[in-house]
Amino acid sequence: MEALYQYIIFDLDGTLIKSEEGLYDSITYALEKSGVDPGDRKDMKRMIGPVLWESFQKFYNMSAEEADRANAYFVEAYDKEGIYKVSVYEGVVQMLESLRNAGRILLVVTAKPRDMAEIVLNHTGIDQYFQAVIGPAREDKKTDKGSLLKKALSFLATTRTDHFQKEQAVMVGDRMFDMNGAGEAGIRSIGVLYGYGDRQELIKAGATYIAETPKLISRQGELLWYQKNSQSIMNWECTCVRQVFFHRWQQSTRATLQLSTTVRTSTLRALCF
Repeated sequence: MEALYQYIIFDLDGTLIKSEEGLYDSITYALEKSGVDPGDRKDMKRMIGPVLWESFQKFYNMSAEEADRANAYFVEAYDKEGIYKVSVYEGVVQMLESLRNAGRILLVVTAKPRDMAEIVLNHTGIDQYFQAVIGPAREDKKTDKGSLLKKALSFLATTRTDHFQKEQAVMVGDRMFDMNGAGEAGIRSIGVLYGYGDRQELIKAGATYIAETPKLISRQGELLWYQKNSQSIMNWECTCVRQVFFHRWQQSTRATLQLSTTVRTSTLRALCF
């Protein structure tokens, strides 16, 4: 039987905490101070995950110097108010409590500057669950999850006396950066669907497992079983959907009975996937 993971490494924004309000407010302030139209706040979702200095250049066509100023404006607003506009996702505290009680070792690895991450964790009261917080310094302009995860694994290898093995570590995150980073670090990953990414993004980035809720993260046995039996579950789910669809179809109007086979098949395929 495949061993359960002993070392659980969490992303912060979109995995443990819901933080878009403070981030969007601070990004809006930075863009307006930089003379850039912030546009639709929904588009700022793409800014959550990677380093902001790089995102300002990629998404708003800023030069490195302009991105420096925008980042400084962001920090000005975020330190004052935005950093406190956060909440813990429903079910996360229970999940962390369950993992800790089971003897799991928990870490946070985030692209957010480490001191900011620690403030957020302290503010939300979940700092007590983590043995370490790994993140870049404020002055670091470029960093990536792969490098940060390797640093976390090095930390575990040098501080744990229980025969640490990398195979017992797993990364939990909501964006492709987390999944890609896990791949670079040589560990498996759990992509969560309640954050800022989506299933397609996570699977494309190589997520080993998919968890729809925090509860499933703490129930690793079910997660492993689901992964191994995903095709059987998909077939079972599709069968159930077909039965429900057919039942409703029988009860519908005569017009529904005239639907072409192509339309019905397309509908079932869409429901199953």
